[in-house]
Amino acid sequence: MDANVAQTVILGIVQALVPELLLKRTGRGGKLFQVPKRFSRKFLNRYLGWTWRRATTVASKLPEDWEQQGDEMAFRVVALCKTKGIPPELVCNSDQTAVHLRPSTEQTYEVKGVKEVKCLGKDDKRQITAVINSTASGELVPLQLVFQGKTEAVVPKDEDVKWAVAAGWHLTMSENHWSNFVTMKSFVEKVLDPWRVKKCEELGLAPDSQKMVWLIDCWKVHISAGFREWMLDLFPFIKTMFVPVNCTSKFQVVDVVLKRPLKHRFRQHFNTWQAQQVAL
Repeated sequence: MDANVAQTVILGIVQALVPELLLKRTGRGGKLFQVPKRFSRKFLNRYLGWTWRRATTVASKLPEDWEQQGDEMAFRVVALCKTKGIPPELVCNSDQTAVHLRPSTEQTYEVKGVKEVKCLGKDDKRQITAVINSTASGELVPLQLVFQGKTEAVVPKDEDVKWAVAAGWHLTMSENHWSNFVTMKSFVEKVLDPWRVKKCEELGLAPDSQKMVWLIDCWKVHISAGFREWMLDLFPFIKTMFVPVNCTSKFQVVDVVLKRPLKHRFRQHFNTWQAQQVAL
């Protein structure tokens, strides 16, 4: 059990058994009673004898010359923008990230003294893939969400996702929910190129000739001959450039800046929903 689950379970129990407690105001500021994570941790530690433990993973290693590679990448992007007249609004960085339908962490509560610690939910397969994107001008490009399934029936189509479709999001599927050659092609067709056309119209540029920069990592699909040839044949105005290998933690903007806020917001919504379910 991780800290978020503990917090929402305790909150749900309070809502079910003593809901009036949540209406009381406490402290100098007169704030409504809450169940902070600190309280949850103390409760689990003191009354259940659980302690907070961390699981470890092996991280990829930065190349020794990563700073030089970063400078060279930046120079290539600037040179292309300068020679081809590409504005910041048309410099886009994209990256994939897994979003757990049941958020989990690599830490959990366990009884004190236990040598083997297992994190339930750490390998939970119930997740989707989000392709997140931003431009050099600070704009967010619509998301692509990849759901797991073999048919379009797994893709949400009810009232809850109409606003996302209207905002330009693309909802699709793959057998294992991961991005692949097919979903990346649909991302370019349904999200990236329409964004280029839209920005050209807003900026008074010609969509049938204006180029853009698409900065992505060296994932096997991105660098495959099939994908690159497909891009050149059908989308010659999108100039694909690559973040150096193992350097995404330094130079991949959406990886460094956007992934954490996205997952944090999703976790907040999940916590609210979970507390409501416990209270039922």
